[in-house]
Amino acid sequence: MSQPPAIEQPKKKPAAIIVLSLLAISFLVLVFFIAYYLGSGNSSASGSNNTDASSLNTQDTQGDQQLPQGVNLISDEEGKKLIKSFYRSNKDDARAIGNPKAPVTMIQFSDFSCPMCYQYESAVFPQLKPYIDNGTLRIEFNNLAIFAQNYHSDLASAASIAAAKQGKFWEFLIAATNLAGQEGNGHITWDQELVTKVAKSSGVSDLERFTQDLNSPETAKIVEEESARAHAVGLNGTPAFFINNYYITGALPAESFLQTIEIALKDAK
Repeated sequence: MSQPPAIEQPKKKPAAIIVLSLLAISFLVLVFFIAYYLGSGNSSASGSNNTDASSLNTQDTQGDQQLPQGVNLISDEEGKKLIKSFYRSNKDDARAIGNPKAPVTMIQFSDFSCPMCYQYESAVFPQLKPYIDNGTLRIEFNNLAIFAQNYHSDLASAASIAAAKQGKFWEFLIAATNLAGQEGNGHITWDQELVTKVAKSSGVSDLERFTQDLNSPETAKIVEEESARAHAVGLNGTPAFFINNYYITGALPAESFLQTIEIALKDAK
C-alpha cells in the first residue's frame, strides 16, 4: 500500500527579509508624507533650465496683490523655515554681498555654464546694486552645478570658491560671466587653464594658493553639498532665487526682481 504524498511544509521567510520589507514600506510612507505635507511647487521658468521646486508650497498672489509673472510666494511655515536654513548671515562671508542684517535677503543658485545665469548677471545684478549699497538687500551665492557633466561647470564653481578665499569671489563671478557671454552665449566649457586665466584677470594674486584651493577635496565637497541641498528642495535648474519668502526661477526681467524686493521690504516692516 503506497504512502500518501508528504505535504511540504511552507518555508519560513528569513527574519532579515521581513525586516528589509518593513524598512522599505516605512521609507515609502515617509516619502509620501513629506511630498503631501510640503506640496507641489508652481514654476514658470523662462528658457530651457526649468526649476520645479517640488518640495515648496507656492502661490502667485500675496493677498489681493498679483505678483510679477514667474514670482511665487512661499506660503507655508515649513517652506519658510526651509528657506531660512539656507541663510549663512556671516559678515565675513566672501560669497555674500550686502549687510547681513538687511531686511531683504536673496539666496541665489547659479551655474557657471548656464546661459540664463549669464543673462541675470549681465542684465539684472547691476540694477540691484543700489539696494545692496543702501542696506536693503543682501545676496548670498550658492553653487548649483547642473552642467558639470557636459561643461565642467563644477570646476568653475570650485574656482570661484578658491577666488573667494582671497577675497575675489565677486570679481571672479563678473569676469567669468563676461567670458561666458563671449563663448557660446553662456554655455562655456571650463578647464583648469581657463579658470586660472579668469582668476588672474579678476585680481587673484596668489595663483599657487588658488590652484591648491581649486583642487582641494574640501572645495569639491562644498560644491557637491550646495548642489545636493538645492536638489533636495526641488531646485533642478538655474538660476533660482529665494527673496525672503518669495521664489523666482529663470532669468526674469530686472523689473520683476525690483518689484519683488519692494514687496519683500514692505512685508518686513
